[in-house]
Amino acid sequence: MLGISTKRLSWLGVPLLLSGCNFQARQSFVDPKGIVAQDQYDLFLLTVWVTAAIFALVGGALLWTVWRYREKKTDDPNTLPSQSHGNPLIEIGLIGVSVALLVVIAIPTLRLIWFTNDMPNDPESNLGSWFDGETAEGSDEEPLIILAKGWQWWFSFEYPQLGITTGNEFAIPAGKTVRIELRGEDVIHSFWLPKIAGKVDMIPGRNNNMWIRTDEPGYYYGQCAEYCGEAHAYMQFRTEVLSEEEFEKWVAERRETPKPPAGKDWNEFISLSASAPEELPDTDIVQGARHFFGKGTCVQCHTIDGTFAAGKLGPNLTHVADNRSLAAGWMENINPDGSINREQQLENLYEWVRNSEHIKPGNLMYYDPNGLQNVELSDQEVHQIAVFLQSLR
Repeated sequence: MLGISTKRLSWLGVPLLLSGCNFQARQSFVDPKGIVAQDQYDLFLLTVWVTAAIFALVGGALLWTVWRYREKKTDDPNTLPSQSHGNPLIEIGLIGVSVALLVVIAIPTLRLIWFTNDMPNDPESNLGSWFDGETAEGSDEEPLIILAKGWQWWFSFEYPQLGITTGNEFAIPAGKTVRIELRGEDVIHSFWLPKIAGKVDMIPGRNNNMWIRTDEPGYYYGQCAEYCGEAHAYMQFRTEVLSEEEFEKWVAERRETPKPPAGKDWNEFISLSASAPEELPDTDIVQGARHFFGKGTCVQCHTIDGTFAAGKLGPNLTHVADNRSLAAGWMENINPDGSINREQQLENLYEWVRNSEHIKPGNLMYYDPNGLQNVELSDQEVHQIAVFLQSLR
């Protein structure tokens, strides 16, 4: 009875296992959208078919042998069947087939390794060929370069040719080859953008790089693929692939400094916040900005362009409200149509500032010696900080 129940339970587990086979998942490598990802997927399929053929041949030979030489009722139980040992022709044949199969897999594997390691010569992707905005000197003959850095547990993305830095989300132009420089800032991380390209490690002290290209605009999801500590599973990022026109618009927007509250410039606002707060309007945005700049902790780790906040240990918050996610991709602010859900975004900002240690255990914002555990914030003050952060767009 126990055996029957166990068997039935094992069959019930089959649908559960199959439910994980979602080939249209947002981080599925079997739905390639980039050149590198497509070649890697083709190599994977080649390997699958070769190994499937080996399994079929070996399994078939095993089944045939078991059936052919099974014990029959007419066999004399006191007489052993004829015995043999070794067959040079079969052994040499198996070695030859093994070598041939190895070559079949090895040649395209080596070709793909060289293909992914060498940046393609693509003059049409050089910035001077398509980008109309201002770039750093000497950038016209270079492709777009993005410096991706892995931290515990988030990503920063710098555009040295364009003067832009973003946190956990970045954009690239469709149909252009992009070079990504990979750096690990604390421990080993791994940059993985499944639908566009494969995994490449981000190692402290070592300058790794990769290149990506996709012709399909869209919103793509990435992940750290190397165990890097307590919150590794929560270390995600987002990539938006835009048309050339949309990418140039995105760059122009990211270059703009967010307007400070109360219609003043940042220096004046920060000065009044410290010396004459009564001259500022009593609104949630203004009070949230005063808490952000006045409590001391936030500006030690975060940057807001145009202000004295120039910390490097946390994400750049200059346009944090333009992101479709929060907490390194773990908290979504996105509607089904791709637009930003402002109500959800405000709630996420509040929850992150208030409960970041529960959302992402071990995060530096909370556990740093000067982190939030040493700062007393009321629920109203947390709400005001969230309202201010949502104004940064």
